[in-house]
Amino acid sequence: MKLREPVPAYGMCAVDLGQALPHLAWPAQLELHAGRHVIRPRYEVVQGKRRRIAHANVERTDLSPDPGIAGLSPLMGRGFLLPFPVLDPERYRTTALPTPMATCQTDLPLAIEVFAPDGRRVACRVLGHMPRDRIAAITLDDVLGNAGRDALAGTGGHAELRYDFCEGGLADGWLHALFRYEGRAGGHAAESSFGSHIYNTILTYKGEPQSYAGPPPGLSTRLFLALGRAGRESFAVLIHPASAPEGAGAKVSCTSLLLHDETGAVIAEETLAIPACGSALVRPARIFPAAILARAGERGYLLVRDTTCRIFGYQGLMDEAGGFSLDHMFGF
Repeated sequence: MKLREPVPAYGMCAVDLGQALPHLAWPAQLELHAGRHVIRPRYEVVQGKRRRIAHANVERTDLSPDPGIAGLSPLMGRGFLLPFPVLDPERYRTTALPTPMATCQTDLPLAIEVFAPDGRRVACRVLGHMPRDRIAAITLDDVLGNAGRDALAGTGGHAELRYDFCEGGLADGWLHALFRYEGRAGGHAAESSFGSHIYNTILTYKGEPQSYAGPPPGLSTRLFLALGRAGRESFAVLIHPASAPEGAGAKVSCTSLLLHDETGAVIAEETLAIPACGSALVRPARIFPAAILARAGERGYLLVRDTTCRIFGYQGLMDEAGGFSLDHMFGF
């Protein structure tokens, strides 16, 4: 479809996709072609009386397939990884939808692996050579099976999309996906998205592993988590992705959780040890005493700091009624 009216400079335009494309349904995907004239748009999903908001990803026109990625394994181990949380399967349904993020991509050769918090791989599935116009949503219930669900029950864990060339195909390193989380009770849902990187290797490949501060390799972490307020509790899922071959690199993180007040002063600290390929669910309200959190105040925050490895994270809020949000964290 084409917009009837142009979007003016510094202006905006709301499009009701349900009205414009009434036969479109999840997990169909849309591409927005606007040259370089708009910033990254937001989209809203309205379901009953509930509304959630997320951002669209940016599709690149300047990439081409990189045949070198298929040969990275001996030196880079598992290579490019796209980690994302798998929330407690007893309470939440987790779905991943790979999204072609470059105009050159005609297919996505993928596999998915699921890990328990202690780094044990509890499920794996080769997704094969997925054509661009026939990419299916991946329901983690199906990937986990009974044994995997039992392994993550009560805690959750995380999964990683990665390239798999057993059926051929090409890759460009710009692997992205959208993640949907739905409460099994109450109907609440959240969406997030992110892209792949090479994690925690000393060797670098075309600027990977990236670092938020300084040149590669990116072997350090600074992530920020705001504290909850108004009856909502904040939480984060911290993931220790490991691209390095087995036996190489740090095995366990040394992750500091630094609680700051609104002036930036540190008032408390705790330490986490996250195994490679493992994760941790961080809930400040269950880590720090109530009196310490009260000193931090509603404008306080948690700094996740690690100088031994790069930790990737997702953050959210939850309330007692089962409402929640979830999105990826940014670092500096």
